[in-house]
Amino acid sequence: MKRREFLRKLGVGSLAAVGMPYIATAQARPVRVALLLPLTGPFAFAGNAAREGFVDAAEYVNEVLGGIGGRRLELIVEDTGYDVARGTAAFNRVLARERPEELLFLYGDSTGLSKALAPEITRLGLPYSATSFANELADPKTYPTIFVFGPTYDDMMEALLRQVRLQRGRARIALVYSNTEFGRDPIPYAKERARALGMEVVHEEVTPPAFTDATPVVLNLRRANPDFVILQGYALSVEPLILRVAREQGLRAQFMGTYYSAELALIQRAGPAAEGFTVTYHNPYWYDTLAPVVEEMRRFRQRKGRDVSYRTTYYMGSLAVIFGLAEAMRRAAQAGRLTRAGVVEHLDKIGDYNAMGLVRSYQFVNHRLPHTKLYRASVREGRFNAITDWVSLA
Repeated sequence: MKRREFLRKLGVGSLAAVGMPYIATAQARPVRVALLLPLTGPFAFAGNAAREGFVDAAEYVNEVLGGIGGRRLELIVEDTGYDVARGTAAFNRVLARERPEELLFLYGDSTGLSKALAPEITRLGLPYSATSFANELADPKTYPTIFVFGPTYDDMMEALLRQVRLQRGRARIALVYSNTEFGRDPIPYAKERARALGMEVVHEEVTPPAFTDATPVVLNLRRANPDFVILQGYALSVEPLILRVAREQGLRAQFMGTYYSAELALIQRAGPAAEGFTVTYHNPYWYDTLAPVVEEMRRFRQRKGRDVSYRTTYYMGSLAVIFGLAEAMRRAAQAGRLTRAGVVEHLDKIGDYNAMGLVRSYQFVNHRLPHTKLYRASVREGRFNAITDWVSLA
């Protein structure tokens, strides 16, 4: 698809279509999005990669798409260190500093922080999303302004368990997860659903979110002798280590993971032990030539003099949030409703828009996007390859 053609599909006018920069009027107040990200701490790798995506997407919205109804999109970035107390303090600083008519969206760093902030977010009517795909957050009745830009962790577990059933049927399952809100979130669902599908959950292993010796974990798994091991609640902090030790110890189980394990660094760090690792993932990879957004963002970064080599899954997820949000804001502005309530209203009805292939669509169901694909690691190719088309989880 030619660039001008898919820019027209985005609703971009002729000025943006030829690459003319966005020029803000002096009197126009910015539209601000606050980002509370783990730029330090155990998940700093993901947080910094995500920040890069947010920055690129915001610049693209301003310079190519013409901003938001004549207003410039600005980012406010705070480091949380993946700590709920630090994240809450950052949230309070942002609220004290920013005007409600300018701060129209907040993005949080974790399941724990999201659950802590959810009541206040709801009271303020502040549109919100997060790195989290927690099932509890995808509840428009309780949290009408919170959106999950992907499937929930329960949805991801459902997709993995369906694949297990296709491969083995009455399989033996082990669940290894971190002792965080992130790690624990889908475990009750996974246990209940596995049993309903005729599988046996033979072992649960709860760990810190990061550690340096996986031998005790793998020894426990060997004793349990599972057919499949599902890892949850890590962001490459331990998965490569577990895979390497499992291979050394001769554990024959097939390993699986959810969105935050679906990154090429897992293959690079685990080496041959990563072969066959199966993940859920709902955005295109940077090497996906079928998604127009990849070539468009590669050109954009090249024009800015930035590295155009592989960008991470966390980067792609950030693009998906900003592009979807910007489209809802643009529609709200056209309707004369560029307010917090207007953004929520237009996110709710954004429909089949897919941001140049960043997602299947932004048709939210119970405030989450209930579709994913399954990918399998190929060590020889150094990449994850799709093994399914879109799996519907609505």
